[in-house]
Amino acid sequence: MFLKVIGQIVMTGVFASAFPMNAAVYEHQLDETLLDPGVVSAAELASFDVQLPLADEREIPRPMKVDLDSHGIVTTAKSALVQDVRSGAVLFSKNAYDVRSIGSVTKLMTAIVLLRQEVDLDAYVTVVGDDFVYGGRTYVAFDDALRLEDVFAASVVGSDNTATRALARLSGLEYEAFIAEMNVVARELGMDSSVFVDPTGIDAGNVSTVFDLTLLLEEADEYEALREYMRARNVTIVHSSGISSYIESTNQVLESFLHEGEYEIVAGKTGYLPQAGYVLATTVDRDGDDVHVIVLGADSKDDRMHEVIGLAAWAYKVFEWPN
Repeated sequence: MFLKVIGQIVMTGVFASAFPMNAAVYEHQLDETLLDPGVVSAAELASFDVQLPLADEREIPRPMKVDLDSHGIVTTAKSALVQDVRSGAVLFSKNAYDVRSIGSVTKLMTAIVLLRQEVDLDAYVTVVGDDFVYGGRTYVAFDDALRLEDVFAASVVGSDNTATRALARLSGLEYEAFIAEMNVVARELGMDSSVFVDPTGIDAGNVSTVFDLTLLLEEADEYEALREYMRARNVTIVHSSGISSYIESTNQVLESFLHEGEYEIVAGKTGYLPQAGYVLATTVDRDGDDVHVIVLGADSKDDRMHEVIGLAAWAYKVFEWPN
């Protein structure tokens, strides 16, 4: 009997090597075999259900903190977040669950809803007086046809409120239906703390959290046209009359070292309102290691830029990414 038990243990080891199983299942089956060696034959052992973890159930390696004494940088932002894109690991956070006004970061959701309507960006359209929205610079001319893509570029690159209001009208949806769709998409993406009440971000009722905005950035990166203009330092739009407008991006981080060499800004948008402070949500890539960096409620335009740059540089210095 003793030799039979030993033989079954050896055979169990052989089959476990050939057919790896969940450890708990393996222990349970081995215990039953030892209790009654005659219950399980070699053929039956080979037929046991093999349970391998699915790919999406395996834990994704997280960045490892190599400087344990460094805890971040001083930031004027009311809320801030640095998050590893691949694993979702939070590398730095400050008031990350606070719901705050987001200003023109709203325009990313507007762009997404427009593109989901499968509009023709090469079509010529006209911006009309009813599209006018105060605040910020207006780069599009009224009653002077231009490509829809140029209106889109003015909204994303230059944060043109009038161009953005025109996008909602030119989407084919009624204005209220467009705003409703913004909220539908937010729920779809899991942005459960976000509310949208207008397409431009001029209304302080457009609110979100730094965590929700990571989901918005990831969705924005799914659209080729949006990717192009989120990364553009500048763009020139041309009207049918020949009038052209040169537009520089409101995202000053595109002029920093984070958008050259081994670094690249892959997504991002700025925002400002008196109620929101200065806002910047961006995604930075360094040789395939991406981080979301978001600040809400910074004290000034320069502060939001320097704090995003500082938080990204801190993360890449203090953490080491797995191969």
